[in-house]
Amino acid sequence: MNAELENQESHPQQAKTQRLYLLLSFLLLLLTVVHIANYYEHRNTPQLIIDTSVRPDFAALIQETWDQFMLVFAARSDCFGDVRVKADYEMTDRAMYDPRTATITVRVPERESKLRGALVHEWAHHVEFQCDAHAELREAFIVAQGLPANTPWRLEGGSVDVLSSDWVNIPSEQYAETAIVLVLGERPVDTNAPVTADGVNVVSAWVQKGIPFLPRFSFWLHKLKGGLMN
Repeated sequence: MNAELENQESHPQQAKTQRLYLLLSFLLLLLTVVHIANYYEHRNTPQLIIDTSVRPDFAALIQETWDQFMLVFAARSDCFGDVRVKADYEMTDRAMYDPRTATITVRVPERESKLRGALVHEWAHHVEFQCDAHAELREAFIVAQGLPANTPWRLEGGSVDVLSSDWVNIPSEQYAETAIVLVLGERPVDTNAPVTADGVNVVSAWVQKGIPFLPRFSFWLHKLKGGLMN
């Protein structure tokens, strides 16, 4: 009888010990996540610079799309820098990126979905030109797209004045179109540049860098702090 009473009394103590262990484990995990997230947060974060040529409604769209882009590219945000966005009412092309000044120029006015696609496309080029680690994905991406292994990544003179029939076969442009799908879910404009499931997987794996959650968590932590301080 006494043995039964001792066993009954020991069960609540065991349950209490287990709850305490689980609580301490959770706190340790939380501290680890916050510590690593703070590491990512305090790295150099690329800044979006919106030019005075941009009207308020377009500026809001740019900022919203940039947040989407950075949510996907957060793990690589330590290898590319600030980028400027300008508006142009007279340019022929939908958008273009100047790697010398890290400036994107977008033709306006235009449909909202097309503007978003153009922005993501050119930001993908910004990462491509500024991030040395970007070279790591190119060989695998070319293979994933079904292109010959010796295909040059981009044309030496750039791809602005290239015929559309040739433009669609440039790996650099296919990568930028793939980035649109990765960030926005679909392309607002079918440029005929092929986007493949394998290509999306290659870019996604490189972008995530093996740690997809923490950089995104730190990015939104940074956004939250900024909102509270404003």
